[in-house]
Amino acid sequence: MDIRGKIVASGLAGGMTIALAACGSSASPGSGNGGSAAASRSTPELVSQMKTAVRNATSMHLTGQVDANGRQAVLDLSLLRSGDLSGSITENGVPLHLIGSGGKVYVKATPAFLRQLRESKAVCVLMCGKYVQMSGAEGSRLSGSLSMTNLTRALTSSIPHLTRTGTATVAGQQAIELRGADGSTVDVAASGPPYPLRVISPPSHHERVLFSQWNQVHTPTPPKSSEVINLSKLKASNS
Repeated sequence: MDIRGKIVASGLAGGMTIALAACGSSASPGSGNGGSAAASRSTPELVSQMKTAVRNATSMHLTGQVDANGRQAVLDLSLLRSGDLSGSITENGVPLHLIGSGGKVYVKATPAFLRQLRESKAVCVLMCGKYVQMSGAEGSRLSGSLSMTNLTRALTSSIPHLTRTGTATVAGQQAIELRGADGSTVDVAASGPPYPLRVISPPSHHERVLFSQWNQVHTPTPPKSSEVINLSKLKASNS
């Protein structure tokens, strides 16, 4: 499995399916290792220091396109080590907007989202523009699969052998390109803490993930109580 594959193997895009089922049924880098130029380090040193920087990071922003369970998903997520998150996962052109705050996960109901659930217009009148609070196993599973710890595990655990192949520019930032035997690449910041900036799958997969805003993401604000729909009302409308 390539490096990118490890990042999404735990069910990243599957969060969309989990949330659908739940509703339907009811960058200036921060502190860290690596103040010297990456070019002066050996590749093993660079990889080791990248792992340490990621483990010590308190937050990050992740964007990209991945293939999970045979379906394309577009990601745009801000993640904190605390477990809080905000952003969206888009499948089949339908974005799923999420807020995770204080151990609670909220999913925003939109017309396109409810059409995908094949819900009636009456349900949209009740729900659209509001958030549904996920609870129980569904909420725990979604927040766990989308946690910062989970989504960076492939970058902090055993990584296949990488070879330094040159430099790259990622979102205006200079990076050292590290390439795996399968053609996948990891671009690591060339100055400051060696945070990963981009992971690209082997050429045949056409997938990539970008990382930014290391240690700069703010804690998301949960929706107001007036913006949160009571699922019991939805069940009543369907009964």
